Amino acid sequence: MPTRVYIQSEFFSDIKFVEVSDEATVAELKHAILALLPPGTEASDLTLSVEDDDDDVHGNATHVKHLKKEHGVRVHLHRCKQMEVQVRFGVEVVHRKFRPATTVGRVRLWAGEQFGMAPGDIAEHVLQIAGTTEQPDVDVHIGTLTKCPQCEVTFDLVPAHRING
Repeated sequence: MPTRVYIQSEFFSDIKFVEVSDEATVAELKHAILALLPPGTEASDLTLSVEDDDDDVHGNATHVKHLKKEHGVRVHLHRCKQMEVQVRFGVEVVHRKFRPATTVGRVRLWAGEQFGMAPGDIAEHVLQIAGTTEQPDVDVHIGTLTKCPQCEVTFDLVPAHRING
């Protein structure tokens, strides 16, 4: 049975996908993903990671079927194995290393907890890339926001826009 695998990467501006068999190996999946890269891209040092798999639980997976989660298979291809993430909130700053496949939503939740915010308050805030007005969606992988060798991103935790009416 074919499985649709969604891919984000430092090399793509949008989410791409490939369809592979459940029985395909992770190596076969990576080969299919590498075929999507722009011509001439050096692929020898690229790492494939599973969305929000901070502890690399899927690091030893051998087949695509072992990568499935409730929302399917979502992976990230990047040259950085870790991303240094800094989140600013007022005068406070927290930082931590995350894998490139970590979503903006997961970083927001972690940062809110670090700042002692209640879950309802976290939900009323968004992450904004520092020095910009760009507020990436919660399902965006942080690895798409920076390219190697700059394996870091800084966010400001700001109130979400409210529409009253």
